[in-house]
Amino acid sequence: MFDGICDALHRELDSYDNKLMGGKAPMSTQDLDTIDRLAHALKSLATYDAMRGEKRGYSRYENEYRRY
Repeated sequence: MFDGICDALHRELDSYDNKLMGGKAPMSTQDLDTIDRLAHALKSLATYDAMRGEKRGYSRYENEYRRY
């Protein structure tokens, strides 16, 4: 569930990771705010899926949140 959304969020986080690892620019407050929102969205989707997973017996996104 929400595969497209999670993929898009991961691509955005990867983009910020590449930008910041290259040392091309320091992290701005706006960057940090965006990264925080992306991570929070992933966490919320993982939590939602985990809550639904209790009924099904598994959680698909459990490892996705741990990745970050």
